[in-house]
Amino acid sequence: MQIKRMAVVGCGTMGTGIIQVASQVGIEVVGVESTEEGVVRARERVGSGLDATVARGKITPEQAAEARGRYSIGTDLSTIGGADIVVEAVFEDVELKKRILGEIDTLVGPETFIASNTSTIPLVILAGATSRPERVVGLHFFNPVPAMKLVEVIKTPVTAAEHVQAMVGLAETMGKSPVVVNDVPGFVGNLLIVPYLLDAIRAYERGVADMESIDSVITLGFNHKMGPFRLSDLIGLDIVHDMAASMYEEYRDPKYFPPPLLKQYVRLGWLGRKTGRGFFTYDQ
Repeated sequence: MQIKRMAVVGCGTMGTGIIQVASQVGIEVVGVESTEEGVVRARERVGSGLDATVARGKITPEQAAEARGRYSIGTDLSTIGGADIVVEAVFEDVELKKRILGEIDTLVGPETFIASNTSTIPLVILAGATSRPERVVGLHFFNPVPAMKLVEVIKTPVTAAEHVQAMVGLAETMGKSPVVVNDVPGFVGNLLIVPYLLDAIRAYERGVADMESIDSVITLGFNHKMGPFRLSDLIGLDIVHDMAASMYEEYRDPKYFPPPLLKQYVRLGWLGRKTGRGFFTYDQ
């Protein structure tokens, strides 16, 4: 089926990125936040994202104006009722996600797809919170959503094949390159990248080298566009921490345990580029 109307529940960094990209390609979007303050921040994020996309020459000012007319953001969850798909993009907390997905399940029709933007939580746990697990699919967008091409389309053992293909088609419509993966904690991307980021932090903690030097080894020695510390700052240190903690809970493997330095920075509110300070300092 063609997705014409989308709802996004949770309008933080990921949710607003999804809203922006969907509205740019002609999809009508309603976003839902928990507070009026969150609504204001979300509207500012989407607006700033569209402005930045225009500045990079990716869309015209006229296209940005059209996109602004396709989305709305508020606090009323019942506004999701007419959506063809509802994307859950709240914090990476399993109990919160299960509660939200359960509420979504009661508000939408039987033909509506339910997707989660979870980055590490096994999808089968979340699908079990609904009455339609065969229609629940993972849509793991990567941050920043407007710039990153990859979307992991995650399927559980009960996900219907035609529903997976519908989500592949949606991702392609949004200009993304979808990859279908099976349901394991961390899927493919974070299964591999989280230990890499944490090992870089541990190397710095042990005094192997300073952060700039470690980043330089990766960018110059392996031709990566960004080293692990700059990448962590771009992702958001709170997100890196929560992904690691979630995967440690599932695997109980020490390589996923968040290092003390990462915890300290998160507690200080040094979350990376979005706060102006993470492992490095940024001019906002």
